[in-house]
Amino acid sequence: MILLSKIALLLQKIFWDIIYSGYTAKYGLPKDFKFNGVGTVIKGNGRLIVGNNTYLGRNSYLQLKEGTTLHIGSKVSISHNVYIYTSNKVADQDLSQQQLVKNAEDVTIQDNVWIGAFVFIKEGVTIGENTVIGAHSVVNRNIPENCIAAGNPCKVIKKKSEAS
Repeated sequence: MILLSKIALLLQKIFWDIIYSGYTAKYGLPKDFKFNGVGTVIKGNGRLIVGNNTYLGRNSYLQLKEGTTLHIGSKVSISHNVYIYTSNKVADQDLSQQQLVKNAEDVTIQDNVWIGAFVFIKEGVTIGENTVIGAHSVVNRNIPENCIAAGNPCKVIKKKSEAS
């Protein structure tokens, strides 16, 4: 039984290595970009620009609407189960209609950002440099640089001190 578990884990790793190689080729990810675990999905024909020394945790989801760009800076740590969307349906409309209106906007995550687990980042958002986004946050507006932000909706909890 233990041998079968080890074989299953090895096959899972091989499967995701193949998927991640395809993402790396399609989106031109840097050689030092790291998929940190299995289950991460990148979907869409938008642009993905990623800086150096950045990683994306397991079971995360990047949605890249055609005509939009997701820009992730250098030294960005994105934890597990993080969802980043460049497009979303507009809530204030008649949802019984067949053709629903969608927003599609770029998302920018600047350098040296840490995004906690289970965060949702909405289209049109910029997260400033040297910022921390707390776990389980819903980022639906721009977050400035050098701060710690969290919540639903995400808001600045405190500015980082100069000494840190």
